[in-house]
Amino acid sequence: LTGETSADFSQNETTAQWSEPAVIDMAQEIRDILEDNGYDEDDLEDAKLTSCSYGVTQFGQAHDWTISGTITVTYNGNTQTLVDYASQSVQGALGEKISAPLVAAGVDVVNGALQDFLDGQNPVLTFTINNGATTPSPSVEDPMIFDWRAWLAIQVIINQGVEVFDPF
Repeated sequence: LTGETSADFSQNETTAQWSEPAVIDMAQEIRDILEDNGYDEDDLEDAKLTSCSYGVTQFGQAHDWTISGTITVTYNGNTQTLVDYASQSVQGALGEKISAPLVAAGVDVVNGALQDFLDGQNPVLTFTINNGATTPSPSVEDPMIFDWRAWLAIQVIINQGVEVFDPF
């Protein structure tokens, strides 16, 4: 099964560099994926992060902004970069779901949390937008205001018995 979870971020920025966290209860997200497909935790064999996307969900300003930075993931005190974004037009991402190349160290953090769930724990992850550059630079007089979302696709492997008809 492939399931998806997301983190939403609301930006109202007056500087070019900013940071915004969002928390995802990964244990509940996996339970929801299983339940939505008619399974429960007893059916679960494995779970892995397969992709990440981002896009702008709300933007209504008179001019565009170009942003660059990273999305990091933190679990059990370990923070790693999951996605790098560079020269992304805010207006150009409106209504889009842009596939982002994953950084291996961040994938390892997410997959470690998924393994902890398989081992009976309840992992909670913090995803943080770390914007490093904005063009033009926002100000108090001209703040950058938009909402965006990061989506995580998770592959869930279940154990399902299959009845095979024996014609003999």
